[in-house]
Amino acid sequence: MAIDNLTIYLGTVSVLGIAVVWWAASSLLKSKSNREKRLRRLKNFNSVQTSAPKSENQVGEIDAAVEKIEDRFSIIRKITFFFIFVVLGLALSLPFLNSMPAAMVSLVVAVSTTVLGFAAKPVIENIIAGVVLSLSKAIRVGDTVVVENQYGTVEDISLNHTIIKLWNWKRLIIPSSKMLSLELESFTYNDPYIWVHVEFYTSYDNDLERVRQLAIESVQSSKHFISQEPPGFWVMDLEKDAYQCWVAGWTNSPSRAWNLASDIRTEIAIRFQAAGIKTHHYRVHMEPQQASSDLTSYVQTPNSSA
Repeated sequence: MAIDNLTIYLGTVSVLGIAVVWWAASSLLKSKSNREKRLRRLKNFNSVQTSAPKSENQVGEIDAAVEKIEDRFSIIRKITFFFIFVVLGLALSLPFLNSMPAAMVSLVVAVSTTVLGFAAKPVIENIIAGVVLSLSKAIRVGDTVVVENQYGTVEDISLNHTIIKLWNWKRLIIPSSKMLSLELESFTYNDPYIWVHVEFYTSYDNDLERVRQLAIESVQSSKHFISQEPPGFWVMDLEKDAYQCWVAGWTNSPSRAWNLASDIRTEIAIRFQAAGIKTHHYRVHMEPQQASSDLTSYVQTPNSSA
C-alpha cells in the first residue's frame, strides 16, 4: 500500500513538473516574440534625433537590441528551468527524507540559508529583479523614459542592470534591484503621441489676440508638428507684470517632441521680436542711494518754491 501511494505521489509530481516546464517555456517564448515584434515596429530608437558620430544606423541599433533580448531570455530560460528542476527534485525527494538523520537535514538547510543569505544576497536580488523587469511591461527596451531626472531611451535590460541611453548619448547604468523600486516617467508606454506645450510670458501692453496668433503660427511652422488637431493657446495666470501663457501641439514621437518644443520657443522669440512684442513690462530700477536722493529732492522742491 505504501509503495502504491509513493508511486502515485511521484507520478503526480512528475506530471505537474512537465506541465510547469511546458507553461514556462511557452510564456517565455511568447514574451520574447512580442518584444522583438515591438522593437521591429519602432520608427526611432533614440530619445533625440541626432546624427550619429559613427556608422551606426537605426536598423543596426534595433537589430542589436533584438539580439540582446534573445540572449537575455536565453539566460532567463536556463535559470527558470534550473529552479524548476531543483524544486521538482526536492519534491521527489520528500518521501525519502525520513530515512535521513534529522540533524543532517537541519545542518544542510542552515548552511545553505546562511551562504545564500550573506554571500549571494546582492547577486540573487539583482537576478530576481532582472527577471521581473524582463518579463514586466512597465519598462521595455526601446521605451523613452525619465529616470532619476535623466531623459533617454532604454537600451538594454539585463539580469544585473538596466542601461539608459541618455539624450546626449551617455549611458546611465542602474542595478536591477534598484531599478525595480524607482519611479519613472514613460513617453511610450501605450502610444508614442505626445502633447508638447511651451510656457512663456507677455506684457499687458501687448495685443493678446496678436500674441495668440503668433504663438499658434510658431507651432504650425514646425515640421515636427502633426495636425491631429489645431494648436491650443491658453492664458494660465495673470502675473504682476505679464500674462503667463501656454501654447501646445501634437507630435508622434519623443524625439520629435524634443525638436518641436525647441522650434516653438525659437519661433516665438523670432516672431515676437519682429512684431515688437515684449515678453514683460520692463521697469527701470534705481540704486538705493540714487532713489533716496531723488526722493529727497522731490520732497524739498515744494518747500523751496514756497
